[in-house]
Amino acid sequence: MIFLLQKSSLVRILVRSVGFNFAALPNQQIDRMIPYMAKHFGSKMFFAGSNYEWPRGSIDAAMRALQNCQGEVVGEEYLAIGNTQFDKLLDKVSKSGADVFVPYFAGSDQVDLLTRFVDLGLKKRMKVVMGHYDEAMVENLPATIREGFYSSNTYFMSIDNDKNKQYLRRLEKLDDVTGIWPNGNGILTNFGEGTYLCVHAFANAVKNANSVEPEDIVNALEKIQVDSPQGMVTMDPVTHHAAVNTYLSRCNKNGTFSIVESFGNIKPVIPSRYKSYNPESQIDIGLKRNTDDFQVRVPNVNYDYISDSKVSSVTPLTTPKNSTEISKNILDVADVAIVVTDINGKIIRSNNCSNHMFGYTEKEMLSMSVHHLLPPQYRNRHELYFEEFVKSSKKDILMGNRREISGYKKDGSLFPAKATISKVKSNGQWVMVATLHDITEQKSNEENLIWKSTHDPLTKLPNRALMHDRLTNALNRAKRSKQQVALLFIDIDNFKLVNDSYGHDIGDLLLVEIANRLVDIVRPGDTLARFGGDEFIILCEHTGDDLYMSDFAMRINNVLHQPINIHNIEILSSASVGIAFSFGGELKAEELLRNADAALYESKERGRDSWHIYTKTIHERAKQKLELTNKLNYAIKNNEFRVRFQPILETGSKQTVGVETLIRWISDGQQISPTVFIPIAEMSGVILQIGMWVFEQACMAEKLWRGKFDNKETPYVSVNVSTRQLSDNLLADKFLAVLKKTSADPGNILLEITETSIMNDVESNLKVLQELAELGLKVAIDDFGTGYSSLSQMLRMPICKLKIDRFFIDGIDKNEAHRSIVSAVTSMAHKLNLTVIAEGVENNKEYKTLKEIGVDAIQGYYFSKPLLANEVIDFILDK
Repeated sequence: MIFLLQKSSLVRILVRSVGFNFAALPNQQIDRMIPYMAKHFGSKMFFAGSNYEWPRGSIDAAMRALQNCQGEVVGEEYLAIGNTQFDKLLDKVSKSGADVFVPYFAGSDQVDLLTRFVDLGLKKRMKVVMGHYDEAMVENLPATIREGFYSSNTYFMSIDNDKNKQYLRRLEKLDDVTGIWPNGNGILTNFGEGTYLCVHAFANAVKNANSVEPEDIVNALEKIQVDSPQGMVTMDPVTHHAAVNTYLSRCNKNGTFSIVESFGNIKPVIPSRYKSYNPESQIDIGLKRNTDDFQVRVPNVNYDYISDSKVSSVTPLTTPKNSTEISKNILDVADVAIVVTDINGKIIRSNNCSNHMFGYTEKEMLSMSVHHLLPPQYRNRHELYFEEFVKSSKKDILMGNRREISGYKKDGSLFPAKATISKVKSNGQWVMVATLHDITEQKSNEENLIWKSTHDPLTKLPNRALMHDRLTNALNRAKRSKQQVALLFIDIDNFKLVNDSYGHDIGDLLLVEIANRLVDIVRPGDTLARFGGDEFIILCEHTGDDLYMSDFAMRINNVLHQPINIHNIEILSSASVGIAFSFGGELKAEELLRNADAALYESKERGRDSWHIYTKTIHERAKQKLELTNKLNYAIKNNEFRVRFQPILETGSKQTVGVETLIRWISDGQQISPTVFIPIAEMSGVILQIGMWVFEQACMAEKLWRGKFDNKETPYVSVNVSTRQLSDNLLADKFLAVLKKTSADPGNILLEITETSIMNDVESNLKVLQELAELGLKVAIDDFGTGYSSLSQMLRMPICKLKIDRFFIDGIDKNEAHRSIVSAVTSMAHKLNLTVIAEGVENNKEYKTLKEIGVDAIQGYYFSKPLLANEVIDFILDK
C-alpha cells in the first residue's frame, strides 16, 4: 500500500507553520451524511467512539446535525483507546432502538468493533455509517462483514473522473504494486489524497508568491485551487480550510465502494465546538459560563501546534535544601495532581500524581505549557483567562466555584476533572499553583445512575420513563412528517403461574429470554421496552397498514410459542397483544398508551394468546368498564346487589335437592348482567368483597330453609367461588367467621369452582380446598368440560359433584357428539362416586335425553327461573 508518509509529515509541518488546514472539517462531511441517513433509514442514532479529540469532535458535530434535522440521539458512548471489549457497548446498541449506528473508532479498534457487530447479528437490525472507512480499512475485513456499511469521505478509489483514473494509473505503475485494489495491493486512501492536495497546494502557493516566507505563503494559499482526484478544491480565506468535495458511499462485498451520493464542493464551516464562546449564542454548549471556565470555544484552532511565544523564565524558587525536599515529598504523596507554573503558564514543578494523570514523565512536564494539558480547542481562550487571573486581584478560584474541565493526556485521550488555581509570590514574582482532581469515576457513576434510571435492570431494555420520552419524540416526528406510529402492548400470559410454580428466579430468567427473543424479532428502528412486571412495549415508526401490524403481532406470538428451557425446566409461553395507531401525531403519548392497553385488555378477555387492534368500540367498552369498576367499589355499601336462587332437581323424581345462589346488580335502575360485571370485579379485585357478601347471603338462606324443613328436605346451597378468591390464603378463616355468624350448616353448603380456576394453580388451590373441606364445606367442579383439567389432579381434590357446562346440554337431543361426551363424563363420574349435574336445561327433549344418560340432577329455566329466598320455600312445597 502507498501512503506517501514522508511527504505527508512534511506537509503537516507546513500546515502548522502557516495555519492552513487541508483536511475536511467534521461539519463538512457530517452536515450532509447525517441528514441523508436520517432521511433514508431513520432518525434515531447511537453514537460511539474512542475517548480522544477526533471522535468527540466528529460526534459532537454529528449530534448537532441530527438535532438540526429533528432526529433523536438514543445513545452516546466513549471508550478508552485500544479497548476491544465491545460486547457491553453493542448490547446497549442492540437494545437502543437505533435506526443508525455511528461509530468513530480508529484502525484495529474499528475493525474489531465492526466484526463483533456483525457476529452479534446487529447488521440486519440497523445501518452503520462512519468516517474514514475506506479501501484500506475494508481490506482487513472479510467480505461478509464489510459489505453494506456506509462511509462519508472526501475520497474513494471508485470516484469516476479522469483525474482520479489518472491518479490510479500512476499508482499502479509504482514499484511493488501488483495491481489496483481489489485485484492487487495498490490502495489509495483519503490520507494519500490529502497528501496530494497539500503538496500541490503549497507548491503552487510558493510558486505564485515567489517566496517561502510563511506570511507570503498564507496570502497565496487564500487564492489557491487544486484539481485533485476528487474534484476541484478551493481554499477558503476566512476559515483557512479547504472547500472539498465530499461523498457518501456504500461498501460492496468485493471491497470496492459504490458512491451513493455526491455532496459536491462544500464550503468549510468551523464547528461550534471550535468557535469562540458567544454569551448570546444559543448554539454553543448551552450552559452559562463564568469567565474562569476552562471549557469555552476557541477560534482558528491549529490542532497540534501550541504557541510558546509567551513563555519566559522566572526567578527559581529559593528555599533551604531540606525545605525543598520536604516540599517535594509532600507534593509527591498528595493524591491530587499539583502543577506549579510561572506567570506565562510554563510548568516549573509537577508532582507524581499529575505526571501519572496526564501520562508524562516529570522531565517531560517541566517547561511544558500548562495550556497543553487542555484539549486543543480550549487552549487559546485558556491562555487569555490565565493572563487575566495573573493580573487580577484574585488569589484563588476554588474547585467548588469552577465548572468541570477536560484534561488532555499525552496519548490524546480526554478525562473530566475539577480544578483549583491559586497564586503565591516567591521572590517578588507570582507563581501559579493548579490542583486537579480526576473525576472520571464520579462521572462514570453519574452516567450509570442516569442509565439505571432509564433502563430496566433485569432485561437492560428501556424502561417506562425512557419509553415515554421515545414515544413523545416519535409522535412529534410523525406530526412533522405526517407518518403513522404504532404501539404494541404485550402482556405475557399466565406469568404469575410460572413465578408461583418455580419461583421468582426462574420467572426473571424467563423474562430475560422473552426480552431477547423480542429484541431479535423487532424491526430495524423499533424501540422495545419493558414497561413493568411481565409487560413489554414495542414502538414502531413508519408502519404499514393494520394487516402488516397484525402479521407482526402473530410473529411475536409464534416466537414466544417456542419452548423455553430454563435450568432443565421447559416452559411454554404465549402473549396477549394490544395494537394502537396514531397518524400524524394526532394523539399524545398517554392517549396512545391507553389505547394500546385497552386493545390488550380485549385480547385478554377473549382468551389470551391473541392480538387486537384498538377501535372506538373497544374504547367505549373500556370506558364502560372503568365506569363499572368505579361503581362496583360502592355497590355493596349502597346495597345495590341482590341474590336469587335457582332450584336444582333430582332427575328422576324432580324433587328439589339444592339451589344455586346467583347474584344480580341493580345500578341506577338498570340491571347489569353478571357476564359483564363479574370479569371486571375479578380484574379489579372487588370480587373478594362481592364473594364474601354472596357467601353470607347463601349461609343466611340455608339457615332460613333449615328452619322451615327437616334435614332431609332442606336443599343444599351452592355458591360460586372465583379464581381471585382461591388465591386468598385466608379464605377458609373468612368463611369460618361467616359460618359462625350465621349459624349455617357447612355440610349443607356447596362451593362451585370452575374447572379453569382449579387448574390455574393446582398446588395452591389444593391447599385452600382442603382447608375448606376441613370446615365441612362441600366442593363441586363447575362448567366441567370447558377447561383443561387433569384427571390425576382431580383425584387429589375433595370434590363430590361435577356440573356439566350448558354448552354440551344445549341441543343435546339432536347433537350426537354432545350426547357422547355427556354420557362418557357421567359414566366416569359415577365410577369415581361423583354426582353429575346438568345445567342449562331448557326443554323437555333435553331433559329426557339427560334422564336416559343417567345424569343425577338437572337445573335450568325449563324447571324454574331464579327465585327469591321465600319463593324457594313455596317452590319446594308445591313439589
